Amino acid sequence: MKTALLALALLAAIPAHAAAVCDGVVADPARDRSIPVRVRMPEGGAARAPVILFSHGLGGSVDGGTALAEGWARAGFLVIHVQHPGSDSEVWKGKGNPKAALTTAANGRQLMDRAGDMKRVADAVESGLQIGACDLKRGDPARMGAAGHSFGAHTVLAIAGQSFGPLGTRAADPRFKAIAALSPMPPRNDAANAKAAFGGIRIPVLAATGSEDNTPFAKGKSLSEITAARASVFEALPPSRTGQASIGLWIDGADHAALSGGGGRAGATPNRHATAVLSAATTAFFQANLGGTGKPDLTTTRALLAPGDRLSLR
Repeated sequence: MKTALLALALLAAIPAHAAAVCDGVVADPARDRSIPVRVRMPEGGAARAPVILFSHGLGGSVDGGTALAEGWARAGFLVIHVQHPGSDSEVWKGKGNPKAALTTAANGRQLMDRAGDMKRVADAVESGLQIGACDLKRGDPARMGAAGHSFGAHTVLAIAGQSFGPLGTRAADPRFKAIAALSPMPPRNDAANAKAAFGGIRIPVLAATGSEDNTPFAKGKSLSEITAARASVFEALPPSRTGQASIGLWIDGADHAALSGGGGRAGATPNRHATAVLSAATTAFFQANLGGTGKPDLTTTRALLAPGDRLSLR
């Protein structure tokens, strides 16, 4: 009951700034690619707003991250959901073996395509593209961040400066000033690889996982090994400038879907606790790191934490 009341108080405390929601496409002629997007505009005035791009998980769409994005828009952010052709819902819809189709789409080529999508949408913010009734000129490209779930977490870590061995940081984009990785994973699902991959990232990162955050891609590994590998992403990050700008979240009882920013699996009871904690933490994180002090105000987040949850700063 306490958590539910606090979650309601959190939502009530955020100004009602959400305005137009527009669906459209960002063209990428250089890659012969059309990128579906959904834009959520902040309301009121003409002041430029900080921007958050959201990258969905494997097999997702512009619906990904809706619960979090609605809160970010209410808090004054311009939010753009980015849909990635080749690893989106079109990969499995109508297929006789959807799981096999998704498994095939989870590869390095698609990851680089996803990173390219994020960069092209960042270009659209810089150029002030019009998407229906939504004018991206309202967004401030100097205050731009990104968030992603699962394969989307891989995507945003890539643009944050993840190292890919001999390929280096080829996907990095310095226009992104902070990223939130929801259900991240080190290369080959192995905690031993985390430091080499993420130790060189120089922007603030929020990394969130939970005690039930499993994956079908880590064959032969136990749940405890998988969750430890996910937690190692935050542990591998270097200290931030303030020592507080990066956030590690562990939500007890949260499974992979609960960390998606959409509440949970379709047809399942939503994990409102996980959504409330993620909403509070990510909002504070982006407020602090996209033009703020680099020291997030986590008062509301800490009040929402349940026994077994953990919050760490770096």
